[in-house]
Amino acid sequence: MRSFPVPRPLLPLAISVPLLFSGCSKEPGEGGKALIRGTVYAVEYNDNTGQPTGNEFYVPEYRVYIRYGDGDFYDDDTRTGPNGEFEFRWLRPGSYTVFAYSECPEDCDSGVELVSRIVEINKKKDEVTVPIFQVQLW
Repeated sequence: MRSFPVPRPLLPLAISVPLLFSGCSKEPGEGGKALIRGTVYAVEYNDNTGQPTGNEFYVPEYRVYIRYGDGDFYDDDTRTGPNGEFEFRWLRPGSYTVFAYSECPEDCDSGVELVSRIVEINKKKDEVTVPIFQVQLW
């Protein structure tokens, strides 16, 4: 097989184009067309008895967080709407952790407990609904 020499001015271009396309693997995060949605539901507890009060409802204005991939800190957050629903839009395929904090009784050190779900987006336009986040209000 006969090879043809590449003219010198085109040599940097000939080398950089394959490198450009080899570095296109996308990590989890923003920039896609997928979304994750869910709902936050609260059960109210009595501080004195430790028993549920009977008040249960979908929580408006509750803060929900998302972590892209296996990072240590949250990457974005949102608040639930009037019916307790939330969405994280414009995500790429990958692994995500969606979480919120639930209040806990006084015997809990920090006053809050983590409620989290690991979510996989497999396709560019996936719409993933996570199971309900049940939180406690004390």
